Amino acid sequence: MNAFKIRLSMVFTLLVFLFVAGNALAENPSVFETYNLKYGISIKIPHHWRIIDKQVMDSIDTNTEILTRIGQGNNDIIIAANYYDNQSSGAAATVRISVRIKQTETQNDVAAMTQADIDAYADQGYKMVLAMLEKSGDKTTRITPYKGIKDTVADYVALRFDYQEIGATRKFINTIYLIPLGNKNVKITMSYDVAQTMLLAPTVNEIKNSIRIGR
Repeated sequence: MNAFKIRLSMVFTLLVFLFVAGNALAENPSVFETYNLKYGISIKIPHHWRIIDKQVMDSIDTNTEILTRIGQGNNDIIIAANYYDNQSSGAAATVRISVRIKQTETQNDVAAMTQADIDAYADQGYKMVLAMLEKSGDKTTRITPYKGIKDTVADYVALRFDYQEIGATRKFINTIYLIPLGNKNVKITMSYDVAQTMLLAPTVNEIKNSIRIGR
C-alpha cells in the first residue's frame, strides 16, 4: 500500500510539474524576434544579434561585384545579422539571406541533380572564392574545398555547400544554401567560430530552421 501511495504521489508531482512548465512556456517571451522580409521570406533571429544596416549590405554587394566581375544589380540582400562576443573586433557568427531575381533551375531540376552535378557546382564556387581572395590581396585567409550535398530548407530542396575559413586567429565553419525557385534564387549564408561550436551551432541551426519562404 505504501509503495502504491508513493507511486501515486510521484505521478501527481509529475503532472503538476508538466502543468507548471507548460504554463511557463506559454507566458515567457522568446529571445528570438521574427523578421518578415520581402519575397514572402521570414526568419527568427535572437535579440542580442546585431542586424546589419542596409547601406553596409549594399557595400557587400558592391565589393562582391568588384572582386568577381559578376553584376549584383539583381541581387537583393534582404537581411544580415552578426553575433559579437567581445573577444575580437569581428563577428563570431553571421547569417545572411539574399535573393537574386533571374531565371534559375526549378525545384524539379534540383531534385534531379546527381552528386556529380553538385560536386561541379562546389568546385566552381570554391575556385571563385579563391580568385576573390587573391584579387583582394588577402594572403592570410585559407579556404577548404567546398563539400556539396542536397538538403531541405523551409520545405524546399536546396543545394548545401560546407567549407571552413581559416584566418590568422580564428577558424569558421561556413554553410551556403542555394534554393533555386525558377524565377529567383534564394541564398542563405551562415557561419560561426569553430572555437565556440557548442555555444553557437545550436543557435545557427535554430535560425536556419526558423526560415520560411512563401509559395
